[in-house]
Amino acid sequence: MTIKELFKKDIRRSIKGVIKVEQKEEDTIFQELEEYVVTQEVLGHLQSFYDAYMKSLDGSTDEMGVWISGFFGSGKSHFLKILSYLLENREVKAKKALEFFHDKISDPLLLANMERAARVPTEIILFNIDSKSDSDSKIKKDAIVKVFMKAFDERQGYCAVLAWLADMERQLDGSSQYEA
Repeated sequence: MTIKELFKKDIRRSIKGVIKVEQKEEDTIFQELEEYVVTQEVLGHLQSFYDAYMKSLDGSTDEMGVWISGFFGSGKSHFLKILSYLLENREVKAKKALEFFHDKISDPLLLANMERAARVPTEIILFNIDSKSDSDSKIKKDAIVKVFMKAFDERQGYCAVLAWLADMERQLDGSSQYEA
């Protein structure tokens, strides 16, 4: 028996060394979901997140927000990307994101919260803030808002470069004249 025969998966397969938001190919997403490892630490973070998220589903709350911090290479981007798949309950190769976690999570309450959240129609706008920001954004106070609006406008199909044009497109869309 050789070492490679000890593993379930082919050890020579392509594995992304760095998780990037921009990687949106179906094969990549499938591999990310299938091979995501839920450690005890990740399980704790998922529980914390879903406990807070359930508050927003149970009623109006102003206590929403998530801060993900950690050292370079600690898995922040990967965790965030996986959360986005779960909240959207993204389907990849005829399998919903949540289905990948049924055998990874043994806590029935957490799994029930994840299933409940997955039933809520959710659209995720996931982006790298540095790739959307302008070169002078580091010195302007409203830079972060502009970056969020840029990503939002782009997702809506409006001009992401000129905010005034996106506003005009939004108004035209609202009055059903955008297509014309």
